[in-house]
Amino acid sequence: MKKLFLMGFVALGLASCVSDKEVAPQTQDQKYQAAFENLVGGKINANVNWGFDNQQVATFDADGKFTGMRAANVNGNQWADFIEVPTALTPDQKAVVRDWFQTHPNYEGTTSVNWSEFFVEQVYKGGSNPTEACPEAYTAANGSEGIVGSDHMDKLTVGFADEHINNFNNGNNKDWNGFTLMQNSTTNECFGYITSESSEQKDNKFILVPGDIIDKSVAGMFFVGFDFESTGEETNQQIAADGYYSDWIVRIVPGSYKGARRVMAEDLIANDLSQIDKSDWDFNDAVFDVAFINAYENEQNVKYAIITLWAAGGTKSLTVAGKEVHELFGQPTTTMINTNANGGVDGLAPVIFRVYLGATDWNKDYNADLIPVKVGSEVLDAPEGKAPQKVEVSTSTRWMKERQIITSGYADFATYATTASPDNWYENASNTGNLY
Repeated sequence: MKKLFLMGFVALGLASCVSDKEVAPQTQDQKYQAAFENLVGGKINANVNWGFDNQQVATFDADGKFTGMRAANVNGNQWADFIEVPTALTPDQKAVVRDWFQTHPNYEGTTSVNWSEFFVEQVYKGGSNPTEACPEAYTAANGSEGIVGSDHMDKLTVGFADEHINNFNNGNNKDWNGFTLMQNSTTNECFGYITSESSEQKDNKFILVPGDIIDKSVAGMFFVGFDFESTGEETNQQIAADGYYSDWIVRIVPGSYKGARRVMAEDLIANDLSQIDKSDWDFNDAVFDVAFINAYENEQNVKYAIITLWAAGGTKSLTVAGKEVHELFGQPTTTMINTNANGGVDGLAPVIFRVYLGATDWNKDYNADLIPVKVGSEVLDAPEGKAPQKVEVSTSTRWMKERQIITSGYADFATYATTASPDNWYENASNTGNLY
């Protein structure tokens, strides 16, 4: 009996050891799932897809003419079919901007923005409303007087490749309603003009000024002003700049494609999940919009994603479509951007860039989940029925301020996560004070 008892005891011990080995430690994904379900107060509904539905796609032919949304034309009457057309400045707003440029000579606080798609609007042609301090008329080295600089600025250009901004010439614009639309271009290098006196390209006689420092009536806008100069070989071509950047003033406006959707990402998957609290769930570590366009190029159908980056609330290396988000804003990785963070930077303009998706069937469905988002080497995902690391919402949705829990701004988010309804949870802001 004693022997049998001892054998039973040993067997029981062995069984206990085997059981311990079968209980594997939680994976990072499992920890994330548990933490998220604690956030929303229940098990995630199996049918939740976190908003990642197929999107409308704008289509352009070989000449860049818009041909429709799937179920750049220079003609302004077609722009509204595929892109949000800005509201034109009022005469009072133009006067306020002109006055600022005419009273701030030798301004050195030029800023920069980074857009591949943008509108350019005529604001002021120098010489049409001069002041005594800012006559906007020049004298050449040979003594010729009364030279109106804007009359000799033959065309408006952008970037070091000197891309021509169509329909702008002689300090004016003759396009639709004073606007021109630029697609697949750039704003982050320089603006310039060509002088008719000496056929010189001038890329260093401009300033880019945010409307916030001009007047509250133009806050949130951006303006480019030019100072005329000519440095040709002949004395009649030698005209010195006067330091006033009012010889030609334009406004630039970021292009927002219709059919776009917004992605709000959360990088907690790369954290020590045993130490997070609910305030970490702010889903603002990267906030960006995605639109898709078809284009016919080099005798083949190709597709692009247009990415508009709004915020970077994380302090890790985080990439969208392979581009580091802080770097795109011109900020270090440790700086939070546009999230009202302590020590962060707010009020930066969005960044717009194109991503080539390759030759493809135009009828193939696309949604924003296609755009890779990574924190370090970790891919942020949104698997159906599982805890998401990103969600998709409408482009009108405001994101959370730093360390404001998403359910404190959108009370329906938890209900959506656990019941799959309402799928438009982001349209009901429960506390706008927590939103950026």
